[in-house]
Amino acid sequence: MSFLFSRRLKISLSFFSCLAFFSSCASNSSGSQSLIESSSPALPAKSLSLSDKPTGYAEIKMPSKNGVTVKSREELLAAAERGGLIIVSGRIDLSDGCLPKESGAGSPALDDFVSKNSSFSSYEEFKSSYAKACASSTNDKSSGAAESPLGSTLWSLNKSYGDKIKLYLKSNTALIGMEGAVIKGGSIQISGASNVVVRNITIQDAYDPFPHHEKDDGFNAQWDNIAVTNGSKNIWIDHCTLEDTMTYSKVEISDGSHEKWQNYDGLCDITKSSKNVVVSYCKFKNHDKTMLVGSGSSDIKGGFITIHHNVFLNCGQRLPMTCYQNMHIFNNCYERDSEAFYDQKASIAARYGSYSIIAENNYFGNGVSYCISASTKASGKCSESGNIFKSRSEKNKGLSTQEEKPFEPNYSYFPEDAENLPDILAEYAGAGLFLSL
Repeated sequence: MSFLFSRRLKISLSFFSCLAFFSSCASNSSGSQSLIESSSPALPAKSLSLSDKPTGYAEIKMPSKNGVTVKSREELLAAAERGGLIIVSGRIDLSDGCLPKESGAGSPALDDFVSKNSSFSSYEEFKSSYAKACASSTNDKSSGAAESPLGSTLWSLNKSYGDKIKLYLKSNTALIGMEGAVIKGGSIQISGASNVVVRNITIQDAYDPFPHHEKDDGFNAQWDNIAVTNGSKNIWIDHCTLEDTMTYSKVEISDGSHEKWQNYDGLCDITKSSKNVVVSYCKFKNHDKTMLVGSGSSDIKGGFITIHHNVFLNCGQRLPMTCYQNMHIFNNCYERDSEAFYDQKASIAARYGSYSIIAENNYFGNGVSYCISASTKASGKCSESGNIFKSRSEKNKGLSTQEEKPFEPNYSYFPEDAENLPDILAEYAGAGLFLSL
């Protein structure tokens, strides 16, 4: 089988046949075949269909509501309120013009936002004042117990801005992009929802202009490109490109020293008891804390996540990082090039709690640190096989691996030889598929 064909994969699918498919789904009360019984190969076909099923721990039934095509922020927000099939066309700016041209800078819309929501006349005035109100030991991590004199103002602006840029996807929603579809300056929220699909969209810059200061950790951002949270389940994120287009800046704090003013949090975080999530054929680019799976001791123990055929390019850490969850991670490609601006610290990692990881047939390129690492607060079992590691002799850090899998995935999958992944995923991963309606 040849894997190297044009990156412009074509979807031959009429809009009316889409609606007919949804109607048939609605009339079939027994539902479609359980996805965990799927025997479809891991690599996609040469066309994308609304009847596609993920390989992994997510059971998806396409929504029965009629589809709508959106081309603006207002149309997208209104469609998300209704749910069902949403087709994204063109570029949509969820920040409503507030996104700056470079990290840490202002914009006319952002200046206007600050002046309407605070006593400051511009974004730069607020940013400089807040930074100088903080020392390295200042802890504004909690909005209810902020230590700096401007902490309450910071959190008020942060909340108001978050309300502006968040796109909430309710249960039984499929958000699918046409060729070239881009959502920028916003955060897709999948919160307490089930049966949600996000496919074929470039999602850029979940930018937080109002990062809060944490003790001895600088200024930290809040928003993720995609946040799967609050017990969400049966979620499929597929053929998306998630990326930052800006790096970080630095600001002067009260003692005259400079700290990082970080405007990005995660690219795709799966937290707060969410489970049965598949992330496949996505491209993650130019980010530091990329994917957190589980965020604390209150997270579910025993949830299952599948992460396969993704590219992590110039990403610093959390690729992913887990707490408690069972993760099946196969056929992913980890790369770093000369344009990277984040230090590469770790790839697959366990932070704390009891975890189970299967890592097989992944490719770790030059400049990538470790295959798998675990902190002293983490304990669990990890099976590692078929991985290729190009960087250093020490593949793993802080944990031992075993041949026996800590759990057996209950779906069929067909892992490719890791050596072939750079070429295969150069053709298959990321957004940009052509959608013909």
